[in-house]
Amino acid sequence: MNRWKRLAPVTAIVASAALVLTACGGSGDDDKAADNSKLTVWMMGEGGDAQTTFLDSVEAEFKKKHPETDVVVQYIPWLEAPKKFQAALAGGEGPDVTELGNTETQGWAAQEALADVSDKFNGWSEGKDILPDLVKNAQLDGKQYGVPWYAGVRAVYYRTDWFAEAGVKPPTNWDEMIAAAKAVQAKKPGTYGIALPGNSELPFYSFLWGAGGEIATKEGDSWKSGYNTPEAQKAVKFWTDLVTVHKVAPPAAAGWNEVDARTQFATGKAAMAFAGSWQGGAMKKDNPDIEKVWGTFPIPGPDGKPAPAFAGGSDIAIWKDSERQALAWDYMTVLLSKQKDKEFASSLGFFPVYQDLVSSGDYANDKVMAAFATAIQNTKLTPLTPKWVEVSRTKTVTQAMNSSVIKGQKTVEKATADAATEMEGILNSK
Repeated sequence: MNRWKRLAPVTAIVASAALVLTACGGSGDDDKAADNSKLTVWMMGEGGDAQTTFLDSVEAEFKKKHPETDVVVQYIPWLEAPKKFQAALAGGEGPDVTELGNTETQGWAAQEALADVSDKFNGWSEGKDILPDLVKNAQLDGKQYGVPWYAGVRAVYYRTDWFAEAGVKPPTNWDEMIAAAKAVQAKKPGTYGIALPGNSELPFYSFLWGAGGEIATKEGDSWKSGYNTPEAQKAVKFWTDLVTVHKVAPPAAAGWNEVDARTQFATGKAAMAFAGSWQGGAMKKDNPDIEKVWGTFPIPGPDGKPAPAFAGGSDIAIWKDSERQALAWDYMTVLLSKQKDKEFASSLGFFPVYQDLVSSGDYANDKVMAAFATAIQNTKLTPLTPKWVEVSRTKTVTQAMNSSVIKGQKTVEKATADAATEMEGILNSK
């Protein structure tokens, strides 16, 4: 098999900070005039052995139809992806096919970075079985710009042995979570009850939604932020009090992202961590023995019911300026086929995006995946607007709000009011 070329993660140098399109955009419809000897695919993250093996199998299947085409996969670290996309839009070299987070598809479509694949998608029989909410999330103005690849939700990983020593059970509400964290800390000096990703937005949303709040809602033609509300303030207070009042997470958590937090858990420094099912492999790499002593439970709401989880995941799209769009679509239909989706989800700890696969019941019997299977039955999305990427990734409004409270720079009331104003300014800008 002609193995795909795994390139090192790219550190992008941005030629222009503005999202400016080059004057000459390729239509991509006439693949016959293009050089089809190579198909460039951007994947997000760092990759790994499991993904390498999977993508090898995708290329092998793809090459049955296109034996003369080599698939070149380039990994882009998630935090560097916006700059890499901007550089390509400003005149740099873009991919033929790209992965992108499902909160960002609309934003890049609005910047005219992605090709409209509506006709291709509507003519693809397997696409009709993909979860409709995820399909809709990859649309802008009724046109399809991405196709869902995998889904993921977050839950709480915890140390089963430490919980047993402390005589506590997995918490089902906020008060129990604090009590469990304090009980474990008392038994295990030098550790923290919770590895809080204080500078990450996605786990926080479960607490916001659990408290009855919303990120933002559409009122007529305008967006109204849900942050300057009692519900949001309740969530921010709980989240930040874990550090400032209850002291079950360290002050350093103000700057932690999810990778930082999961590493704290995996290396024995914390009893609990908010993480996605797909992060188990990375934690086992940090500590091969961690799977012997971990368990999971759904992120609790304040009242004893699991909180809604953010329906995360990735889409796959075709770059608008690609001269190989037909070839790119053929690759996508292999990568995104039901069989390959099932293989990828199983090998990397994600959920597939096909309705029948998600509801098959296989996950409910898995001691780790059961909590995630519960969470995926109650999910919500970030606001469906192309400007969300600026709120989330460029301005990091939510992360800054919570970090400012943890650091003592703002009160909960001031931080939520400021964040609401900033969010509305972005979402309602023309």
